[in-house]
Amino acid sequence: MSEQLECIKEEIFLRVKRVVKAQPNQTLVISDLAEVITNKELQDKLEKVKVKEVTEKAGQSMIVTALEIIRAIKREFPQSGIKHLGEADVIVDIEENFQNNLRDNQPSRLYIFAIGIILFFGAAMAIMNFHADVSMVKVHQQIYKLIMGESKENPLLLNIPYSIGLGFGMIVFFNQIYKYKFNKKDPSPLEIEMYLYKNKVNQFSLHQKTELAKKSDQ
Repeated sequence: MSEQLECIKEEIFLRVKRVVKAQPNQTLVISDLAEVITNKELQDKLEKVKVKEVTEKAGQSMIVTALEIIRAIKREFPQSGIKHLGEADVIVDIEENFQNNLRDNQPSRLYIFAIGIILFFGAAMAIMNFHADVSMVKVHQQIYKLIMGESKENPLLLNIPYSIGLGFGMIVFFNQIYKYKFNKKDPSPLEIEMYLYKNKVNQFSLHQKTELAKKSDQ
């Protein structure tokens, strides 16, 4: 079979993934770490090529470089031409029984309620402090006087619509109420922030692993 593999002279397009999940002691193959484009027969064989064993424990992560993936391909298909696209390294997050852990680690309703209360009052204090800093009460009093022609200490005609509009505006801005989204095509600001946060975490993890590898080689 090795002679047949050596005769194969096909061009392989390799797109390395950024982050993948694996379990302890799992054998990582090409299909776990990258997307491959070539002829159908060769692609089926390529996706089963072994690259690396998972040596880290659950909860940790490891790095698989694109060079390791290319080296594994060249070991089985020495005559093939490889064109590498995408990431230079793959971050492998080690998670044992991911679905079970996700179900077991669901936060309790009391915990969610407590967090919700803290966030609610924290946001309320922030909004009230902002309105105190800009003297929003005086602004409403002046606007009411300009429109109605008389002064009023509590212009509820402005206060109530303003408060409702403020809450509705926040809902529209975040583009989400529970699981419902007003505009399903566009991501919400919270989703964008989470995406940027995950990217920064992955970049830091990759940098940290690379630095540790350099120190161990010295």
